[in-house]
This record gives sequence, structure tokens and C-alpha cells, in this order.
Amino acid sequence: MYYRFSIDDNIWFLRDINSKGYDSIFENPYLGFFKNLHEKYGARFQFNVYYETEGFDLSEMTDRYRDEWRENSDWLRLSFHGRYDIGEPPYINSSYEEAFEDCQSVHREILRFAGEDTLSYFTTIHYCQGSPEALRAFYDCGIRGLVGLFEDGRYCYQHSYPDFTEPYKYESEDDIYYFVNDMIINLFGLGGVVPHLEGLSHKEFLEVMIHEQYFYKDYPYHQPDFCEKVERVVKHLTESGRKSVFLEELLER
Repeated sequence: MYYRFSIDDNIWFLRDINSKGYDSIFENPYLGFFKNLHEKYGARFQFNVYYETEGFDLSEMTDRYRDEWRENSDWLRLSFHGRYDIGEPPYINSSYEEAFEDCQSVHREILRFAGEDTLSYFTTIHYCQGSPEALRAFYDCGIRGLVGLFEDGRYCYQHSYPDFTEPYKYESEDDIYYFVNDMIINLFGLGGVVPHLEGLSHKEFLEVMIHEQYFYKDYPYHQPDFCEKVERVVKHLTESGRKSVFLEELLER
């Protein structure tokens, strides 16, 4: 029994680390919170990253922490999510060239400032959609697995609901493995996270996630129980006997 924990829409914590000049990346409160959960529960986390946000892009990110990123890559990974936060699917009608450039831009910078061991080629694309040309571009950038909401019918990379060859994934004609997102934590109240997970206890693998922005007090939709909800999820999954893994590891089992 396994689970993977990913976080979407990440860029603000990198801007903070870059601007503050911390002695350690884990002095950033957001990243420090996840490090604490790793130390308590052995949890691993993947952060799906934008290329840019207001006042910052990844080309500005310092490489002074490169060794620290690499030293923690056994539990902390970074991956491509999109170019920037936008309120609609950015790649649903995208050209090959646009998708390739966006993905390569993020990969290039992660490799530069965090090292090869930190970069994951399994991710969630912003809004879980992409044209056939975009999906081929992502594959050519090295992407081998994508997470989506296949039961929703909209956020599934224009694939129909898959006939799974295994309980948690299927290999498609475009040579990419697809994984079902089982829980978006920020859609649940604190009291609802464990009951939802209990309803999924029959599944061999669970994919759970949350979005970065709900962590911050100055975000209009800040969730004050962000940390408590995340820890409650990780604690429940751990006490249920599930092992925290990355998707690339899951496929090797």
C-alpha cells in the first residue's frame, strides 16, 4: 500500500528563498513545514513548479543551495507545472513549440539551481489538460507520467476514462503513464479529510495533493488550517500502513 503527496502551483516559496538569502532553504516557513513532516512521518513530497510569478522567474533563482537540494532529493522533488498561474487551461490548445519551451524552461532552471537528482519527470500539468501536440512536447522534454482527474471528465488530458491495467495507472498510446488524483486537500474541511481517505482504503495506491497558495495569510483564500489538514492526511496515511513514494519508484515495483 502506497501514497504520493504532491503540491501544485509552486513559485512563491522559491521567490522567498531567493530574496531572503537564508542560510538554508528550510528557513523558508513553507518548505520548513514539509521538512518537519518528512522527519516525523518519513513522508516524501513533490512540488510542481511554475516558471514565473509577479516580480520573479526561475532564471533568477540562486544556485547557492544546489548541494542542499541534492542532499534532500530522496524526499523532496521539483517538477514542471506550467509557465505561470492562469485561470484557464494553458495547454489545451497549445502548439508543440509553446508547450516544449515552457516545460524545457522549468526543467533547465531546476537542473541549474537544484541538480538532476531533484528533478522529477512525473508531474501534474496546470488544469490537467493538453493538446496532442502539447502532450508530445512534454514527452519529448522527458515527461513520463501525468496526474489528472479522470473521473471528472474535464481535467484528464483529453483522454476518456481509462480502463486501468493496474489499480492506479495505465499506459496510453502517447507513451505516457497516467495516474488518478484521489484527493485535492484544499477542497476539504479539516473534519472531512480522514473520512474521505477512509473511503479510499481499498485502493492500493493513493495520489493526494494541495496547492501552495492556501498556505499564505495574505492570499485572499488562505486556509488557516492548511498545515493541520496536511499533517492529518500524512499521519492517517502513515498510520494506515501506507508507504510514501514517488511515482517513478512506484513503476519500478
